Amino acid sequence: MKAIRKSVTAAISAALVMGLAACGSHDTKASDAKGGSSDRPGGAAAGERADAPAVLKAALAKMARQNSYRTVETAKTGDEPESRTDMAFRNEPEASEIKTATVHMLSVDGTSYMATKDVPGKSWFTSAEAESATKKQPAASPSTPAKENAGRRVAGSMKKWVGALLAASKDLKHVGRETVGGRAADHYRGTVVLADLKNYEGPAMTKDYRDLYLLQSGTSGLKKTQIDVWVDDNGFIAKEEEKGRTPKGDERITEEFSDYGADPKIKAPDPKDVATWSQYVASRGKDNRTHG
Repeated sequence: MKAIRKSVTAAISAALVMGLAACGSHDTKASDAKGGSSDRPGGAAAGERADAPAVLKAALAKMARQNSYRTVETAKTGDEPESRTDMAFRNEPEASEIKTATVHMLSVDGTSYMATKDVPGKSWFTSAEAESATKKQPAASPSTPAKENAGRRVAGSMKKWVGALLAASKDLKHVGRETVGGRAADHYRGTVVLADLKNYEGPAMTKDYRDLYLLQSGTSGLKKTQIDVWVDDNGFIAKEEEKGRTPKGDERITEEFSDYGADPKIKAPDPKDVATWSQYVASRGKDNRTHG
């Protein structure tokens, strides 16, 4: 039982990390969603380039205004195989989809569904029953800063990574112009020393996000990270990457963003195809006894 609950909780927590909350307007301008805004990144006039902090701050704010987009994350540490996670994300109405090599998860209007082959006649199960039994009242995710849990979400790690750059990088700079996913983009890079970030207090990064980033990086054994961000000509973050050295070897996590404002068409599974938490646990228990 504990093993079943632990595996499901881990998957859900991983999903919630990708839905970190962020304060911002709930209105998405059509020009923003379609990438047709004439505003230069960071508010610079045509033919000019704003400084790196201004560009990243403006890009983060613009991403927070988007109602939907897709994210592809790849990660590799040392000699371990590279992993890939495909995510689709929508704010209103709330929905997200996460796919890895072993997990397929949907979240629709606050209810999470996990794909399964363990329950005869069912394709999905929901943990809502288990969650309601263990929670006396709604609580913020352990992976989502409580003070920002009620705001507008920003998918991916950009809230942490860009915040860390703005808060603690002493060498943040424009690297050059590159093409990302067929889009021209400006490349920015900075180094974040975790010991410096630990002492930061200011507007670029809240204490909650600072502590979350330090916890996750510290767990990996990182002391400092190199963070790269690519901002396209419409002011959207097209790609971001974090690199660092861990006890297991070099670690690299990359995220690429696309389909701003496009409806991801995420729907809850047909109820007849969804098993309850009790049915899932009973089926897994029976399977374990059969093969024990």
